[in-house]
Amino acid sequence: MYFRIGKTVFLPRQQKATAFGRDVAPLGRYSGATGLARGAPQPGSRMTRRWAAKIDKSSFFKYHEQTQCQKMNRRIFLLLSFFLLLIGLNGDEKIYVSRGMVSIESLKRHVENIQFDRNPYEGYPKLEQAAQYIAKEFLKVGLDAKEDCFQWEGKSYKNIVAEKKGRISPNRVFILGAHYDTVPGSPGADDDASGIAVLLEIARNIQSVPLEGTVRLIAFSLEEYNYIGSSHYVESLKKGKEEILGMISLEMVGFTAPRQDYPPYLDPKYYPNVGDFIAIIGNERSQKLLEKVCQSFKTHIPELPLEFLVVPGNGEKMEEVRLSDHSPFWDEGFSALLVTDTSFLRNPNYHLPSDRIETLNFEFMRRVAIGVYYSVVELAK
Repeated sequence: MYFRIGKTVFLPRQQKATAFGRDVAPLGRYSGATGLARGAPQPGSRMTRRWAAKIDKSSFFKYHEQTQCQKMNRRIFLLLSFFLLLIGLNGDEKIYVSRGMVSIESLKRHVENIQFDRNPYEGYPKLEQAAQYIAKEFLKVGLDAKEDCFQWEGKSYKNIVAEKKGRISPNRVFILGAHYDTVPGSPGADDDASGIAVLLEIARNIQSVPLEGTVRLIAFSLEEYNYIGSSHYVESLKKGKEEILGMISLEMVGFTAPRQDYPPYLDPKYYPNVGDFIAIIGNERSQKLLEKVCQSFKTHIPELPLEFLVVPGNGEKMEEVRLSDHSPFWDEGFSALLVTDTSFLRNPNYHLPSDRIETLNFEFMRRVAIGVYYSVVELAK
């Protein structure tokens, strides 16, 4: 079962900027008004000398103070008008500013700082190092970071949880997650340092945005080992009283390729043969959530190719669509989506030592971050 969303109309920003310029032009003309007192004759007229002779020094200074005050009032009026116009900008102008805030340099820095073997066996110290880095990055942007600890095979592990609290409905929560562990022998640049990088970049941008509902950002551990970290977290959600609006799992979001493969249950003729798109996958319960997220992508980052899929049930007979931390959410009845570059169906470096930063497309990753950022902000409002 599959369907597509058509293209939306996109107004060029140059056109919007021009319209904004026309709005402020009358104020500029107003600021050039004459400083002569009302009723004063114009220079060069026969009445000028006679009218001026009637003005004593006190009235002159009084008039001078009035004109200076008028000029100051006009300047204040212009400044206030300018700021009111900025506040009144429509959503598209705000989008233009925020799009530029998603930084390729930041994305690269995050991948570089956790691009090493982060498996839970001989790589355990590196796994802990990655967890500490993620927590520090959350704290650096002003978000509280907490450890959600659990045990597995005699060792302690942790999910790192940060939160942007909602102002009006803090118990209505949207969850954005990615995993920070790897399989043995792989530095995991795409799988899933790319997802962690996008998660941290969204955290940096979302901190200053007023939201009605809460956005919870989670770096999960042990995804590669049957979703141990996310399964533990979902169990705690079942005991709580929060309203979970939905969840997005960022799973490998940084690789593009000239070739694209598909699982046997999808007919390739309905999909692109070039791996330059981001895929969004939901189950039947998550269809409305998927439609909203796809619309946010199409509205705010239309230049990013997008394909999506709705699977029956919880995708039990479609193994490829379950391979991330959204699966435990599906299994417990929560709406959840997988956002992915399609993993091994595109990336030949999957679970190999060659999964390195040099193979990633950071402009593609930046566009994914923009789409996810706006999806999360709009869902939390």
